[in-house]
Amino acid sequence: MNITKLEIFGFKSFAKKETVIFNSGITGIVGPNGCGKTNIVDAIRWVLGEQKTSRLRSSKMEDVIFNGASNVKPLGLCEVFLTIENNRGLLPIEFSEVEIGRRLYRSGESEYFINRNACRLKDISNLFIDTGLTSDAYSVIELNMIEQILSDKDDSRRNMFEEAAGVNKYKSQRRSALKKFDLNMRDLERIDDIIVEIDFQVRALDLQLKRFKRHEKLSQDLKGLEIELASARIKELDDIIEPLEVLLKEKNKLLSKNTTKKKVNSVEFDNSRENYLKEKDSLSKLKSKVDLLTENLLKEIQEKNIQSSQGVGILEDELQKKISELNKFDKDYISIVSKSDVMKSLSTKSKENFKNKNYTVIETDKKYENLKASIEDYKNKIDSYKKEKEFDFTKMDKSIKNIQDKINKNNIDLENKENDVNKAFVKMESIRAKLDSENFSKDDLFYEIKNAEMKIAESKLKKSQIKQNLIEKFGNKVKIVNIDDYNISDMIFRVEKIKRSIENIGPINWAVKDEFEEKNNRLITLKEQRSDLIEAETNLKEAIKKIDKVARKQFIETFDSVKTNFEKMFTVFFGGGSGSLKLSDENDPLNSDINILAQPPGKRNSSLKMLSAGEKSLTAIALLFSIYQYKPSPFCILDEIDAPLDDINIKKFTDVISEYSKSTQFIMVTHNKLTMESADCIYGVTAEKKGISKLMSIDFS
Repeated sequence: MNITKLEIFGFKSFAKKETVIFNSGITGIVGPNGCGKTNIVDAIRWVLGEQKTSRLRSSKMEDVIFNGASNVKPLGLCEVFLTIENNRGLLPIEFSEVEIGRRLYRSGESEYFINRNACRLKDISNLFIDTGLTSDAYSVIELNMIEQILSDKDDSRRNMFEEAAGVNKYKSQRRSALKKFDLNMRDLERIDDIIVEIDFQVRALDLQLKRFKRHEKLSQDLKGLEIELASARIKELDDIIEPLEVLLKEKNKLLSKNTTKKKVNSVEFDNSRENYLKEKDSLSKLKSKVDLLTENLLKEIQEKNIQSSQGVGILEDELQKKISELNKFDKDYISIVSKSDVMKSLSTKSKENFKNKNYTVIETDKKYENLKASIEDYKNKIDSYKKEKEFDFTKMDKSIKNIQDKINKNNIDLENKENDVNKAFVKMESIRAKLDSENFSKDDLFYEIKNAEMKIAESKLKKSQIKQNLIEKFGNKVKIVNIDDYNISDMIFRVEKIKRSIENIGPINWAVKDEFEEKNNRLITLKEQRSDLIEAETNLKEAIKKIDKVARKQFIETFDSVKTNFEKMFTVFFGGGSGSLKLSDENDPLNSDINILAQPPGKRNSSLKMLSAGEKSLTAIALLFSIYQYKPSPFCILDEIDAPLDDINIKKFTDVISEYSKSTQFIMVTHNKLTMESADCIYGVTAEKKGISKLMSIDFS
């Protein structure tokens, strides 16, 4: 498995797209300081998933995007694509050629690709796990890492061993298991606390639920009893309504018959009344006729009487006047005669007066005689007038008699007619009495009917109200029960008794049933979860134990093999001396430090601190190749690790590299000419412009 191609665009100093084609064997990357050689190593490390900006020699991830140069604007993104030939099937993917890519925008957004298909960083990490090709594995070694490997400050040494032993996946599994275990324990602790709280709530709710159930039972009993009571009251009302409806039906029949009879009698009454009115009218006309005859008769008699009375009356009046005048004259005459004797003795003057008076007496005598004669004459005239009128009165009496006869005849007819009218009136009044009697009977029926209807309506209203109250209280589905034998008073007593029992229960949590069910279900769930967590705890312990066992076995096997290889490689690189590896705690190899014992030829002290820079580099390289011997890496990137070596050690170094290049692809950044000579292909990196890198290839094949 080899790296075949690297495509760089916008990464650090590579403003333009650059493509590096790698062959098997050794590829050298050369160029002056600051030209961007190491940026190629950083690009490979970055595309493999490196997230530590310190390893990329940057303060923040955005710094890896080309930031501009003279007359060249900064770019908004960078991308690196690395093509790997998977001919040995080391990568767990079905493709024989795998291309991984990474793209970063200045916004901070990142994109990852496998064969140009978007993926996650995790997918790339999983693809290269335990292959030695990860960004922090022994496949990428920089000069500063030599010191790190030797000092082991960041467990660099152990990381290489674990990568070679393939225990990283187990460590990852162990970390994941431990994380899960910690989370499990925290969850278990939290669940225990929650269970205690929920259990307390469930117990409290259980008491409330018992009160609720008693209240519910009593309410159901009350409901049943109230339905029975309502049914009994409805039955009681039905017992009132049914006979009233029968009575009403009967009374309506009677009313119907009475109405029919009344109609007949009304017709008869109307006929008799009409006959009575006709007879009465005829009587009235007859009376008018009689009254007219009587009136005429009376007028005629009155006229005759007036004529007769007026004639005689006038004569008699005149006669009375004459008589009255005569009587008065007689008084005056006697007075004058009686006084004449007295006047004889009076003086002469008096005698003369007397003579005058005496003359008056004589004249009075004459007048008196004349008056007497007039009276006699009037008496004769009256007698004569009476005789004349006797004949007229006879004629008048005959006329009056005729009229009187007519009147009498009409009076007889009138009497007969009055009898007819009275008979018609009696008949009419008889029919009227019947009608009045019928009306009275009808009124009684109406009263009885209205009374019955009112009682029925009142009872039905009470029934409706009872049913409506039941519906309002218990819903539309409530049904009236059939009750034959009932005691309403006893039912009312029982209802009140249950109501008092319900009141004695006190306030009720109406949601307690749901709350209890919810809390109890949650308690059951929590207990089940607790059981699951306890089981998970046991399983995780077993899993961690198993992981530790497998990882321990693989690590020890790897350590022993690498130790053996190191002991041999050390003597090869140093031409003698002794080198070895030792665990600080053999009982806990997975957590033990790995110590390097190095004693070059001619030196007694085996401490790494006492070694020169070249010896340290050679020791680290010996360790690296010892690991390669155990688990050869498909490719290895060496960034100026030969810088501390002298020509003799360079020769040893290049010889070993050349030997291992048969199975491992090497990419070496170097300034050393001897190292360059060992390369099969060289890429030169130059600064086209200040801050901009450019590649040139040199092939020696």
